[in-house]
Amino acid sequence: MYPNKKVQDLIGTTVQVEMKGEKYILEGTLSGMDDYLNLYMVNTAEVIDGEKSRIFGSIVLRGNNIVLITPVR
Repeated sequence: MYPNKKVQDLIGTTVQVEMKGEKYILEGTLSGMDDYLNLYMVNTAEVIDGEKSRIFGSIVLRGNNIVLITPVR
């Protein structure tokens, strides 16, 4: 679906991020990242069972806790 896509190429787009040990997904606009894959996101919401539940706004996700990053169409 997204051959050879790098995380840097996703900056400015909406992504879903699955975190270790969590049963929900965070969805928001990826605004930046660093060498440790720490993600900086804006307009972020928690998604539970496909429904947005809590709105977080701007957040930083620690790279070593990220399991999966998926672009949203």
